[in-house]
Parts: sequence; structure tokens; C-alpha cells
Amino acid sequence: MPRSIKEQLLLDRDPHGNVQVAKIDTEKLLILLLKAELDKRAEDGTYTGKFVPNSHYFGYEGRCALPTNFDSSYCYSLGMNAAILLQHSFTGYMSCVKNLSNEDPSKWVAAGTPLPNMMVIERRKGKNVPVIEKAIVK
Repeated sequence: MPRSIKEQLLLDRDPHGNVQVAKIDTEKLLILLLKAELDKRAEDGTYTGKFVPNSHYFGYEGRCALPTNFDSSYCYSLGMNAAILLQHSFTGYMSCVKNLSNEDPSKWVAAGTPLPNMMVIERRKGKNVPVIEKAIVK
């Protein structure tokens, strides 16, 4: 692995101890790995082309696959539900959609969860602050 990428992997972690993936130049890593492979092929005589890469950072979006039909239906439902919550003055609520194991989106159940119910007090940088409790998704 290139030294610059190793250094980025060792950067400061977020408050939860996770690697800050957004700070890793994955687009440059791919370029360096491809260049190494093309150099090897050039030595073998199997590559004679020119490689002039130009990187661009796309953030998290550049690392994602296209959304599935489930992703599209779920996000549409969350957004529509959020708009309805706002229309009825339910501010301070998080839009939720339940019963997602049912393949038929018309059987999903829209809901709103008050944000304070999801919050805990954690010590961050020497101060107690309210945060949404970290949870593992099944």
C-alpha cells in the first residue's frame, strides 16, 4: 500500500474511534495501484499505452453503487413521511418507516420518532453533550 494512504489510515479517529473514511484518498489509491500494474505490464511488454490519470474527489457518493429498487422506495417513503410530519407541525421528530421486511412498500408503516427518545448524554471533548445513541443495524 502506498505510504500516503497508510498515513491517511492512521489519522485521528472520529469520536467513536472509527477511521475517517472521507479523509482517505481512495481515488488516488486506485490510480497508484493501476499505475503499478501498468508499469509491471510495460516491463513484460504487454502494455505500451500512455497512462495520464486525472483524479476527482466525489466523497462518499463516489464510493457507492447505484441504488436498488428497495433503496429508492425506502428513501422516497422517508422523505414523503418527513414532509407530512412537518406539514402537521411535528418538528423534532425523525421520519421512520417500519415493516420493511415486507417486500410490498404499500404494507410499510410510516411513523415519527421524537428525537429526545433516541438521545443520551455522552462526554465529548471534556463536555457532556446530547447525542443520538450509536446503534448497530441488523
